[in-house]
Amino acid sequence: MIIFWLILGALMASSIWFVYIKFQAAGKMSVTRWVLTSISVLWGAFTLAWIVSSIAEGEMQAAGMGLLIFGAILLVLVIVTIRLNSLIPSKKKANKVEAA
Repeated sequence: MIIFWLILGALMASSIWFVYIKFQAAGKMSVTRWVLTSISVLWGAFTLAWIVSSIAEGEMQAAGMGLLIFGAILLVLVIVTIRLNSLIPSKKKANKVEAA
């Protein structure tokens, strides 16, 4: 179980790093977008931790219900986060608009 927690921490760190590389490099992310992204990553980690710990304890029904409920909320959070972050214009597009 200790290995799972290490892997979960690495997944959380790498997802924040991916968001920083993908969106922060393209344009400045506002505090609201960072908060929404952080909530999405934390909620995903919580969902994954709930499922794995429920399976480890032998509670398959709790794991399934956690996946259903927390996974649905995670899906909504991820969709909203991606939609909000995709509105950031890239530097190349901004330069082309200014040149025209």
